[in-house]
Amino acid sequence: MTLDRWNRWCSFLVIVLGAAAMADALKIYGVDIQRGWVGAAVAVVGAAQLVFDFGGRARDHQTLQREYYHLLSNIEAEAQPSEERVAGWYSQMIRIAGDEPPMMRALDAKAYNDAIDASGYYDRSQRLIIPVTHKLLGQFLSFEGVPYDTVAEVEERKKIAA
Repeated sequence: MTLDRWNRWCSFLVIVLGAAAMADALKIYGVDIQRGWVGAAVAVVGAAQLVFDFGGRARDHQTLQREYYHLLSNIEAEAQPSEERVAGWYSQMIRIAGDEPPMMRALDAKAYNDAIDASGYYDRSQRLIIPVTHKLLGQFLSFEGVPYDTVAEVEERKKIAA
């Protein structure tokens, strides 16, 4: 779990950086740290941990994944489902999807690119172009409504423009 790992690292950093003795301990090794910088680092890491709630997001992801797997196991357990049963499963899937957090478009685009690469069936021209800022901020901002063009689409526009 990436988000759970982030949460643990942030907790670790808040504790380590928050210790006033840490600055003194680093002086032994010739590293002169102003206590103001250590305090600022504690504030930034602590604020990030509180605001972005990495641990909570990890638990949400785990809960949703578990619910989807329960639904999948119910579907797999029934060899000849009735139409009513299929409709019930579809309804349950929609309820689970309704609990999902908003889609992070940049992360979705990255996952798409990873799937294209992993499949081996698609040409690299089918990859989406993701701006660097979106790659860096994709975990925090949704970039809702931002269209990501494929490499092929951009190349085609360049040919038309030339």
